[in-house]
Amino acid sequence: MDQSAGTQRGNADGQNAGTANGTAAGQKRCYDEGYTNGYNSAFATAKQLGLQDAASYNAGFAKGQAEAGVTEAANGQKAGYQAGFSQREAELQNSTLDTKGFFTKSALTRGITKGLPIEMARNGYNTPQEQQAYQQGYQESYRNSYQRAYEFAKRQGYNERFQNAYRQAYDMQYSSSYRTAYADGKEKGYQEAYQTAYNTTYNSYYDSYNRMEYADQRAQGLSIGQATGQKEGFAAGCAVQTKLGYKAGYEQTTATVYPAAFAAGKQAGIAAADKYYSENAVLKVFNISFYDENGNGQFEASENVMMKAEIRNYGSQMSDTVAIVVKNERGEITLVPDLKAAGIGGRAKTVVTLKVGKLYDVVAPDADALVVTFSEKGQPVGDARQMYTRTNPNKVGVVIKDGTDVKKKATWFFPGDAATLNHGEKVLIIGQDGSFYKVRRAELGSGNWTEGFIKSNELNLQ
Repeated sequence: MDQSAGTQRGNADGQNAGTANGTAAGQKRCYDEGYTNGYNSAFATAKQLGLQDAASYNAGFAKGQAEAGVTEAANGQKAGYQAGFSQREAELQNSTLDTKGFFTKSALTRGITKGLPIEMARNGYNTPQEQQAYQQGYQESYRNSYQRAYEFAKRQGYNERFQNAYRQAYDMQYSSSYRTAYADGKEKGYQEAYQTAYNTTYNSYYDSYNRMEYADQRAQGLSIGQATGQKEGFAAGCAVQTKLGYKAGYEQTTATVYPAAFAAGKQAGIAAADKYYSENAVLKVFNISFYDENGNGQFEASENVMMKAEIRNYGSQMSDTVAIVVKNERGEITLVPDLKAAGIGGRAKTVVTLKVGKLYDVVAPDADALVVTFSEKGQPVGDARQMYTRTNPNKVGVVIKDGTDVKKKATWFFPGDAATLNHGEKVLIIGQDGSFYKVRRAELGSGNWTEGFIKSNELNLQ
């Protein structure tokens, strides 16, 4: 095909497309301008009307009252219960132990499971299942409230912007797709001429028709914008009124419901504490301390480490055996396993004194810490951590390398070997014979030997 045919066809197609698209764009421009003017003015006026809407305020007020009646009654009950339980618990623990007839008759209508951990009873739960149910209910309520708020906000944003975004995206894509399809559909022979003519004519007609005034479209946009603005403006004003009403209703009901619920919950908490302490053993440990066995204030090598603690049972029931676990942070101490204290009688106290371990005879002089945990029925009832300083009057040697021999005699001439030690093992140095140290096996050292000799250059002094 020759270029003139492409030019002629391009002019015709460009005029048609430019006229159609320019007209559509101009109509849309007039419509959008009309819509915007109508929407903005109507929205502002309608919002003011919505801000005066008594029905919305009253609906929010009623909803706030209803939700506060449930939520704040529960909050007040729980907070009061915890306050009452804690108050009564403090009174019970501050009273003298071994007092008879201290507990009053419980006014609590619901029982607390015997053996329930004190932390759960203090928070108002009767069983572990009740605590789990509360947490699940709370999470479900939170998720539902969040989802409702999210969906509302999504609908508002969607409805407000959908139409404008849709029209803009549609027109842009239509114009682009139209030109692309036309260009691709032409045969290669006149494509360049066609495109040049098409573009020039298209732009001219598009601009001309786009600038025209389309009164009917402007009027239509103005009318629809006014209707939409009036509807959405009034809804926005009503939403503000509903929120204000909800806040006022919630606060008014809270002021009435919460104090009464708190007071009732406090009495229930006091009764629950009486009941719990009368039916359980409630242990606490005080005055925990570690000390050296000979009482000179020094934790010395080969010396036993002692512990003293006071265990109090504030409950009326006999406790189970109290398990005691002692650990130290650096090592070099032999700890006594399975430490225990006998059960404590109701409303009584006892002082326990135990040997908890023994320092190595080759312990390195240094700072260390002991940690102890007391528990009854698997529940911790007390713990402590205490720093102490280790001392060692013994002279200690540390083996330098693997395969170091302990000789039976201080000589190089067929002395015989008592043992073979490895790097890092420790021995007590009890004397010296020439170039040899006379050594003794540590209490926890390896092998069955007792004494021997090691060359002095094979040991580092601790």
